[in-house]
Amino acid sequence: MPRLPRGRGIRFSRPELFRIAGLAILLVFLVVAQRPCADAVSRFVTSFGDQGSAAAPLPRPGTVDVPAGGAGSDLGRYEQLRPGMTEAEIKAAIERARARARAGSGEGSGAAAPSPPAPPSR
Repeated sequence: MPRLPRGRGIRFSRPELFRIAGLAILLVFLVVAQRPCADAVSRFVTSFGDQGSAAAPLPRPGTVDVPAGGAGSDLGRYEQLRPGMTEAEIKAAIERARARARAGSGEGSGAAAPSPPAPPSR
């Protein structure tokens, strides 16, 4: 009856043991040094330039002033473009908006350069 081969266990040469130990030390170093290095890089990057808008506190609900005209005061300035409008309805809405803009800016009936019609919003 043949015998099963038995191994001699795991045997490593000195260079192999050195490589394994070096890799283990490197992995431990990466785990330990990750947080201080990330903090230092963050401080370095954010130190450039002035504070800009980052210095201003973010608005919180209830602290933002509402415009004097109310929330719906701007709705009269815009033409509503709905899905499913025909080309004629879209052109009419654009012409009404142009006429309102001319009346508001005081241009009168002066000829202006025609602008292409806006595509319908969806």
